[in-house]
Amino acid sequence: MRAALIGTPFSGKTTLFEALTGIAEAKKEENIGTIKVPDPRIDYLAEIYKPKKKTYAEFILTDYNFLVPKEALLPAQAKNLIQKADLLILVVRAFDSAMTAAPCDPLGEYRKLREELILTDLITAERRIEREAKEHKNPPEMTVIRKLYALLEKGMLPPLDSFSSDEMAQVANYNFLTLKKRLILINEPEGGTSLPDEFTATLATEGIPFFTVSAVFEKDLSQMTPEEQAEFLAGYGLTEPARSRFIRAAYETLGLISFLTAGEDEVRAWPIRKGTTAVEAAGKIHSDIQRGFIRAETIHFDDFVKHGSEAACKKAGAYRLEGKEYLVKDGDIIHFRFNV
Repeated sequence: MRAALIGTPFSGKTTLFEALTGIAEAKKEENIGTIKVPDPRIDYLAEIYKPKKKTYAEFILTDYNFLVPKEALLPAQAKNLIQKADLLILVVRAFDSAMTAAPCDPLGEYRKLREELILTDLITAERRIEREAKEHKNPPEMTVIRKLYALLEKGMLPPLDSFSSDEMAQVANYNFLTLKKRLILINEPEGGTSLPDEFTATLATEGIPFFTVSAVFEKDLSQMTPEEQAEFLAGYGLTEPARSRFIRAAYETLGLISFLTAGEDEVRAWPIRKGTTAVEAAGKIHSDIQRGFIRAETIHFDDFVKHGSEAACKKAGAYRLEGKEYLVKDGDIIHFRFNV
């Protein structure tokens, strides 16, 4: 699971990267950080099993600091980097910055980012259509590319549900930016701010989720010990940093859930897409488990908490044997039986 931060100059994008990843002074052209997805279920199971290791779901966050040419918002190097991401996090500034005379204009910044994504894909689609006009091969993906081009030519971002999974698979190698999941990250001053009604209405109309966070506040918080963080947050009437809530929002935007494995060696969360079957989930752990799949011995986390142990779940009928086509649910604790 990969996410990329993109934003206009002075939006606070790199400060957000540092706050979210805990990496200080991220000044490289390409910065990559790994973020753990908070999951109290892992902590709970670790208390029960006392494992040698506990592993949270993770996603990789990328930030770039390439010089931006005047004629484009995103340099070519950044576009190549962003194409690898599953999720685009568009950062907009909702505060007055001493670094620029440009006024605070979150809607204007969003529109610039939006236009850049559309223009990038429009050029790619147009070139492919022109090439096809010379070659006359008409491969299956051309229908999808023409459909996308028709939307982009009108200045429209494709609605996130406008292409089927089969259509998305046909153009997967093109890495169209406008077909990726998107999340707006609004960088606000400490204490918050009111957002323009036109901005929030635009995001609602286009169906794009957004999240507000203060990069400076979160960066300061990330440099504290867990004890200091708890005390500091309590002073603001908060129980967790916005960083944790943002990470969950990004996770949900990608349509991900976690199944869990638990034992003396390790308690672990495994991220999968909603709708993943048991045999596909087995492959997340190891291809041999998927190849030799026999059954998935499953207890839902809520049932485990309710009854207190595997043995009690079996006695209460909360222990299930599921086959290959079972659709894994978020919070399923699974032990795979296999034979290779």
